[in-house]
Amino acid sequence: MAQQIASKQRCPRCGKNTIITDMEIAELICGRCGYVISERLVDSGPEWRSFTDDKTNKSRTGVGTSLTMHDHGLATVINPINRDSVGKPLSYSMKKTLKRLRVWDSRSQVHDSADRNMRHAFIELGKMKDKLALSDAVIEKAAYIYRKALDKKLIRGRSIIAVIAASLMRLVVTQRLQEL
Repeated sequence: MAQQIASKQRCPRCGKNTIITDMEIAELICGRCGYVISERLVDSGPEWRSFTDDKTNKSRTGVGTSLTMHDHGLATVINPINRDSVGKPLSYSMKKTLKRLRVWDSRSQVHDSADRNMRHAFIELGKMKDKLALSDAVIEKAAYIYRKALDKKLIRGRSIIAVIAASLMRLVVTQRLQEL
């Protein structure tokens, strides 16, 4: 029974400030007289989703959003295998529906030059990260600078690698100036 004592509230029945918050049963209870103050609490903490029976493994699925990915890491991929989660083959109507969804998914993918540019640039940025042993925070800031340059249309006519290197250089110079 997970309990937290909330000392800011007082019990309306006995007046003591021994309020216990029990998130497992979603109740607010007085620790002295046992009065149930609230029965429907909402947990505002992080949402955990685990598909295993393991209660200790509270892992999220997928990667988080990042500026170093051309689509911020929010892309969806529909599995090309026509089987359900158990491994059974799908019905004909479901196969037809999934085929239609795959077509719309491929059509919705952005295929413009800016998207291809960012995809190529962030691949190069990843290579520079590995070669120079840079942290993820530095790479995120460099990706932000590159995105700003792309928005201001400063990339056209310049090498993608040169602009990525310039954004890293600008980042390093500004950090050095802040240290002085």
